[in-house]
Amino acid sequence: MGRPRREKAKPKNPSLQEDSDSDDDFEPKKQYASPSSSGSSRKKMVGKKTANNNKENLLKGKKKAGDPKAKVAQEEKKEEVFWNENVLRPQTSRGMSYSSCHIVHYLRNVTQGTQPVFWQDQALNTPVMHTNKQLRVHRTYLGFDRRATALAWHPTNPNVVAVGSKGGDIILWNYQLDGNKPRTFIKGTGANGSIQALKFNTDNPNLAYTASINGNMECQDVTRGSCHKLFLSTGDCDHWYTALDVSVPGKVIIVGDNKGYVNLLTQDGEKLWTNRLHPQKVTHIEFCPRMPWCFVTASIDRSLKVWDIRNLKSRTSCLYSHMHEKPVNSAHFSRTDGGRLLTTDQHSEIRVYSCPSFKLSRTISHPHRQFQHLTPIKATWHPLRDIIVVGRYPDPAFPGYFENEPRTVDFFDGATGKLLHQHMHRGCDNKIISLNLFNQTGDALLSSAASLVWVWKPKFSCEYGKNSKSLDSEGNSDDDDDKDDKPKKPRKKSTNATSRKKAKVLKDEEPKVVRGIMKIDKRR
Repeated sequence: MGRPRREKAKPKNPSLQEDSDSDDDFEPKKQYASPSSSGSSRKKMVGKKTANNNKENLLKGKKKAGDPKAKVAQEEKKEEVFWNENVLRPQTSRGMSYSSCHIVHYLRNVTQGTQPVFWQDQALNTPVMHTNKQLRVHRTYLGFDRRATALAWHPTNPNVVAVGSKGGDIILWNYQLDGNKPRTFIKGTGANGSIQALKFNTDNPNLAYTASINGNMECQDVTRGSCHKLFLSTGDCDHWYTALDVSVPGKVIIVGDNKGYVNLLTQDGEKLWTNRLHPQKVTHIEFCPRMPWCFVTASIDRSLKVWDIRNLKSRTSCLYSHMHEKPVNSAHFSRTDGGRLLTTDQHSEIRVYSCPSFKLSRTISHPHRQFQHLTPIKATWHPLRDIIVVGRYPDPAFPGYFENEPRTVDFFDGATGKLLHQHMHRGCDNKIISLNLFNQTGDALLSSAASLVWVWKPKFSCEYGKNSKSLDSEGNSDDDDDKDDKPKKPRKKSTNATSRKKAKVLKDEEPKVVRGIMKIDKRR
């Protein structure tokens, strides 16, 4: 008679042992107890400690004996505890669990501020990168006798670009209407006329400001192809202007030269002040779109400096200063909100600083070394997302190098530093793409390699038509396939004998079909 009583207590003992091992597992069991067991639980309140000790001793004896029923009860209890912890417990908590995948729970957490929105923000990169992966060469221009050195998009027309070359030539090109022949071509002075910087006047888009090696800082009328006004001139072949930027809110122009001097001008050309902010050449200068009074300068003295235009006293009056291991080529604020600053050195490092604290948030290793006869490689931002766009110049001394590594356009996530995509084209894989710049809408990318300039445009698989045969893993076809360009062979005309045979076959098949239909009709 004692055996049956012990067997009845077997399923309950494992649960008690599990409850005694973990207080967390015991609480939900007590909280979500069924109403039927409430009466029995009250009776067990008397002598609770002694009962628990006796049952624990009994359980230990059962485990030693290796009772299979106890093992089954143990597994059932684990599943019950797992269900209670993952399903029941979040219902009583004040906020929904982060592990919930339900869209209602997720949106509730976001609105209440309890859900981290970092991954939600990162998810917006997916559609932008999907478009970037479809970029194909749309138009090309090969009219410069020297390499391209400066790129600029029209401020109001997303289809118009301006490009300057080492020879001083400037083109105004509407790649949609003009084809491969720009509507305006401004002839440069030659070897000493390299365009170092090129910016449009936002108030009057027909004008563009240029800084040249010939020592002149000019305002060009790009529609008429002539010089509108000469703002600055050094008159010395060893002293020239290297960088400039235009402040739209302040209506001023800031210009840097190869001696480290920085000049502030009005949009009419009146000089306001001149200060030497660097001991060596200023390679880049740019206003912050978030703080109009703030601007940054980069120099070959390996420094990046942040300045307050309202308080410029000396070279040491900068707000922040960051030293690099190599000379710095560029420093661009993010085009989305100006919350990040991107710098490119002359060897293999890209840095991202967070604004307005200007603290270093990310360092990206990337091969883009420089030599004398190459336009300096400069990383830029995507206009819709904080995605970095930069050309790759493979280096055998760089980690991860392999033989015949392609010269691609690389896309990095500005927040995490992760490599998102390496883009290449069949006709441009052997060229060092030094400059890359997206237009304001993000649907066109202007690139230059040596004297070649071209525009990328996205082409999706639906635009290729029914003739596209080869598709990659992402479902994208290649419109530059040589097989598709070949004319199709005309079909051979069928002879009279073959046409007669086909006609006989059709005649034989027609009565069979008719008879089948008639039989069905009779049955109906």
